[in-house]
Amino acid sequence: MNEREQEVFEAELRQLKPARLPGEFESRLNTAPKSSREFRTQRRSQVWRKGWSTWLRWLAPVTALAVALLVVVALLYRQRKSAPPMTAASAPTLKADQVEIDRQLLGSFDAVANMPDGEPVRLRFQEWMEAITLRDSVRGVEVVERIPRIEVVPVSFATYGKIN
Repeated sequence: MNEREQEVFEAELRQLKPARLPGEFESRLNTAPKSSREFRTQRRSQVWRKGWSTWLRWLAPVTALAVALLVVVALLYRQRKSAPPMTAASAPTLKADQVEIDRQLLGSFDAVANMPDGEPVRLRFQEWMEAITLRDSVRGVEVVERIPRIEVVPVSFATYGKIN
């Protein structure tokens, strides 16, 4: 569209008279707006009606999923309960024919500390490694358990009085 055509088009638009609004629409525009309370009540009922169908649409799959999960959990629980319990007769037992008990001193040192009343006390620290070895030569099984232990022993100072 060139400039001349545009000017003619705009002149024609200026000569046109707008159509009247439909009566119902004009009356709604001219009336005062509803209070917010009326609007909320009306809106809530509309949402409830629309929301109910939405809830129903989601409720069926969610219910089906919940029922399926309950069935699976019940089956797993039943299988765990129905497994025969391990009895002492059916459990393999270890018959140790060789037993060794070992105790090694790894380190030792003394320290001096003060008691709350100010009296000095000497402490002896000893670090031990204790080991128990069980062997079942029939099955070729060896069980070794090592337990580190720290022993703290208070040692009193030798106090010598004056000899008269």
